[in-house]
Amino acid sequence: MIHSRLAVLALALVAFTGAAHAQEALKIGTINLDKTFSAYWKTLMSRSQVAEREADFKKIEQDLINDIKLVTEEFARLRQSAQDPANSEAKREADVKKMQEKEGEHRRLTARRAEYNRNAQRTMVDMQNRLTRARMDEIKEVVAALAKEAGYDLVINSAQGNVMASVVYTAGKNDITDKVIAELNKDAPEEYKAKQPPAAEGAVTPADSTAPAPPKK
Repeated sequence: MIHSRLAVLALALVAFTGAAHAQEALKIGTINLDKTFSAYWKTLMSRSQVAEREADFKKIEQDLINDIKLVTEEFARLRQSAQDPANSEAKREADVKKMQEKEGEHRRLTARRAEYNRNAQRTMVDMQNRLTRARMDEIKEVVAALAKEAGYDLVINSAQGNVMASVVYTAGKNDITDKVIAELNKDAPEEYKAKQPPAAEGAVTPADSTAPAPPKK
């Protein structure tokens, strides 16, 4: 929906600037928000926080699963005992009564697990949305500052991940994606800094002054 509105806005601006020759042309910049969001170190931190919270939920759910399994096994043992003709009638009747109790306990635990999963899923969605909004707000602040510095009247999203992209075509001019990413990540902790790929064995870097000069032809 947001991309659709931006696409309509972009087309309207093109029509407006084409018709208003006498007016000063708009200076438009672009940014790939998908790339920016993914490269932002706080996005990586947020994803790590979400993964940790999800792991906590999974651990608690596994405890509930184990409890249900124990009740199921106990129910099966009682049923076998209740059907064993070697046991006394009083013993079999007592086992049947315990079976009914275990059946009720199984229903309660199953319902508890289902409710827990619903609450956990709702919590995870809320957490992801909250962190996503926070990261996007931070990105927008940097975009606004850099756009004002460059004198852009408008900055639109050039990401092509959706069918209704904000920009149908861009020549790549006035793109501030890398500048925004650099600004966002300038104070990133070491653990979140992008790792440089290791140089290939035998490769010569530009700064390697010990590399032999190529033979003259």
